[in-house]
Amino acid sequence: MIRIFGVVNHTGNQYEMLKLAQHYDVKFSYLENNVRRWTKASARPEPTDWLNSDQFEWVTHYEPGKYDVAILHTDQQHADPAIGKGQLYRQLNELIQDIPKIVINHGTPMWDEMFTEDIVINGGEILDRKGKPRQLDGMKKILGDNFMVTNSYHAVDRWGWGYPLIHGMTGSEWWDLPKEPRSLVQLSPAGLDKYYNRQLLTYIKSYCKEKFGAMPVHIPLDYTPNDWDEQRDILGRSLLFISQQFDSPMSRGRTEAMLSGCCILSSRHDDAERFIENGVNGFLLPDNPISYADTINQLVNYNYKQTVEIGQRGKETALKYFNTERYLKDLYKIVSGVASGNPPAWDGRSTIYDS
Repeated sequence: MIRIFGVVNHTGNQYEMLKLAQHYDVKFSYLENNVRRWTKASARPEPTDWLNSDQFEWVTHYEPGKYDVAILHTDQQHADPAIGKGQLYRQLNELIQDIPKIVINHGTPMWDEMFTEDIVINGGEILDRKGKPRQLDGMKKILGDNFMVTNSYHAVDRWGWGYPLIHGMTGSEWWDLPKEPRSLVQLSPAGLDKYYNRQLLTYIKSYCKEKFGAMPVHIPLDYTPNDWDEQRDILGRSLLFISQQFDSPMSRGRTEAMLSGCCILSSRHDDAERFIENGVNGFLLPDNPISYADTINQLVNYNYKQTVEIGQRGKETALKYFNTERYLKDLYKIVSGVASGNPPAWDGRSTIYDS
């Protein structure tokens, strides 16, 4: 049995990752986290409902000698020690010295509002708000010799190193319901503006309201699901899903919408062109709000039946590439390899889309 020490970063990520214990001989020990934790309002149910006690446990601290490998999480904002969200990673990384560590990097080097990409990657001297110099370590130093995993192939290229692990989900857990003529978008209220292309989304909403009087429903600003069932219900009943991100690798929301039968309107960035064929199983649109608004108007008001059919082909694509079985196989390859001292190497070419 491989004993894994971990910590909650995002309930959607952990919900899928912990399924590894249902298919492979592993045990997860998760550090109790009072900041990021499962609650009744979490987007995914708490794993203890379906994991046996010999496969999963909550722990209050790290015990050297008890585990074989650790799984930690980071993103580009951890480059700045002044931001609190990176402290858990830094403290655990310093504490855990007896076992190898897998670090899942959920971002890319883009943080234009704060630092250049070179500073994020390599570190350097910056000026604080008072004009005083301070040193930024950079992600290369922060991650060190840890095995870095990224969420997309494009993210490996953006960082210059890493191993890609593309997410997977259980298709039957998502609800494909009769579609209402509605467009939906899911994005946090603020932060990393260029990375998420927030300005484009603002313009899309404005043009939609101006052209046909109906803006996309924005989760969580316009509607906040109280639990996973409400999340799955609104996804399953929405005709369109907007995914306008600029540099955010492999949006989970987009894949969840595909599995729910939504027709996807996606930007061309990251790995989107690898699995979306424009007009066949979704739409690839330029970073132009008029293009989004015109497409939404056309599909909702004039091409409902064809749009439903495109959403169904998108669902077939998601079931083929983004399924739990493939994801867990790839995850176990990483976990078992790193734990045994033989981490896997990516050849820079092979992808899940080649099969």
